[in-house]
Amino acid sequence: MKNFNKGWKERTLVEFEIVNSANLGALRAGLKDRNPFVRSIAARALGIRADKPSAEALAELVKADPEYMVRARAVESLGLLKKKPEAIELAKKDRNSGVQWVARMAAGQIQGDTDYGALVRKAYAAGIKRDNLGVAKVGKPAPDFAALTSDGKPFRLSTVLGKKPIAVYFAAFDG
Repeated sequence: MKNFNKGWKERTLVEFEIVNSANLGALRAGLKDRNPFVRSIAARALGIRADKPSAEALAELVKADPEYMVRARAVESLGLLKKKPEAIELAKKDRNSGVQWVARMAAGQIQGDTDYGALVRKAYAAGIKRDNLGVAKVGKPAPDFAALTSDGKPFRLSTVLGKKPIAVYFAAFDG
């Protein structure tokens, strides 16, 4: 856990770089890499990048990859792509509860009208600055920030802070 906590900023910055600039052919090839981290980040990036031609390969990862994090990222991407509902349904019965959780989220994305993939692409396109990573601290006042709500509307913390109760919730599963 100590090493995981040390490298999270670098992993976040690398993910933004990969999503925003990696070649689609290289990402598709990454789905077959021996390294599970490479497969999982390639799967995530292809979903965010709206690469519908990769849906079949992503569905195969959901069905057969031995690593739960790869299956989770692949099913997450199928939800963003709104493709392969049968693979998403299969993932609801995965042996890993995290994959099951992601599959339930992906199933909801397929059924809904919101284009979550477009919202995620917009957020990634805005980029991220290293100086902004890790500024929130437990027990300290929340730093002001701007983000999009789950329905795509802009939100700035300072517009509501001190005026009404607020809860900021980030749902994520990384194992």
